[in-house]
Amino acid sequence: MRAFDRDTALAILDNAETRLTARAYVHDIAAAMQIPVSDAKTVLKHLVNNRDVTYQEIYGTTCVIQNFQKPVHITDHFALIPPDIPGFSGPADGHAVRLDPGISFGSGHHPTTRLCLTAMEHLFYRIRPEQPVLQAPGADIGTGSGVLAIAACLAGVSTCLAYDIDPNAVSEARRNIDLNALSNRISVLDHPLEAAGPMLGIISANLRTPTLETLAPIFRQRLISGGFLICSGIRPWEAGDLKTCLRRYRLEQVWEKTEKNWVGMILTDHGNT
Repeated sequence: MRAFDRDTALAILDNAETRLTARAYVHDIAAAMQIPVSDAKTVLKHLVNNRDVTYQEIYGTTCVIQNFQKPVHITDHFALIPPDIPGFSGPADGHAVRLDPGISFGSGHHPTTRLCLTAMEHLFYRIRPEQPVLQAPGADIGTGSGVLAIAACLAGVSTCLAYDIDPNAVSEARRNIDLNALSNRISVLDHPLEAAGPMLGIISANLRTPTLETLAPIFRQRLISGGFLICSGIRPWEAGDLKTCLRRYRLEQVWEKTEKNWVGMILTDHGNT
């Protein structure tokens, strides 16, 4: 088989709006590269052998996913790496988040996780929060693997509260927090975000839009003046109504990005940019 364009093959997977089975991925490779299906199967085999992609069983269906068993740069300043790769310091002037693969949400495969990390990139390296925001506790709502809480603390947030009601997520988040030596700065809580509690400087919430709308008054009540809300889990057709809802609680959008039919946002007080 002739040499193939690895980036083109991986872009098919990266741009797919749904998870692809091996068969679907092979047919997409064949169509994009205008090669026989038999050659496309060889391309997939090469990608697996090179640890670019791997197989994952999801609800009884085997899908092809990006392989996070090696360092993956999500943004200029955030990389995700497995725990068994020593000596990897991450991007220059950036941070390496060590994650032990599990079943909880937040491995980096899903666009909403990447959007939240991209939002953090913009917040910490473009907007640059003032010290009172960084010194206040942060919060990650529906923490899953703990990746966003870990990334926030590595980027400069003093401490973080990581909320999740799924026992698997609570266990896996604690394990990943330990892997990153942040157990003294991140507390994992096994209950929903409550209206009462410490004021927060930065809240991340990778949740579906109806849940974000329900939590909006609590975000407003817990967020300090000048604080920031990072959220994703939003479909493009939901974004306008969500921004209207959050605006009622004096939270104004200052950044937005769409990836694979998902939207990520940063919001803050009116007039704070």
